[in-house]
Amino acid sequence: MDDIIEMILEDHKPLKRLIKVMKDSDLTIEERAQAFSEFAPLLVSHAKPEEDSLYVFMKKDDDLRGEALEGDIEHQLADQLCEEIKRTKDPETMGAKIKVLAELVEHHIEEEEEDLLPDFRDNSDLEERVSLGKRFVELKTQMLEKGGEDSPSEKTLQ
Repeated sequence: MDDIIEMILEDHKPLKRLIKVMKDSDLTIEERAQAFSEFAPLLVSHAKPEEDSLYVFMKKDDDLRGEALEGDIEHQLADQLCEEIKRTKDPETMGAKIKVLAELVEHHIEEEEEDLLPDFRDNSDLEERVSLGKRFVELKTQMLEKGGEDSPSEKTLQ
């Protein structure tokens, strides 16, 4: 199905699996850092296309605009944390940042699945969602060709 909602829900599945590992304090930092190294490119190659297709569309609708803006900000915070984790040398600090990132993204996914996507479904038609799905796939393909590395520098987020 080319419905952007279905595509986003499908993208969430591997992220949720890795979040469980990243949050598991019983695992070693090496295991959690390995999960993060898989998670970061998946997150970026999902979040950027979502922002540039779904969120752009939602911002044009007064009823959906607030949710889209919140989503953008949560994505920016996740990007910042990803970049910080990549620069962190201390294992305990890295572990703490990985857990906070996992909790932030887990909360974001829950809000999207429980509120944002149902609200979007109620305020859009299938034709719009399919059109956005095509745009999402184009953008995601471009991101994956770049290797999923497109976090903005923290300076650009101010």
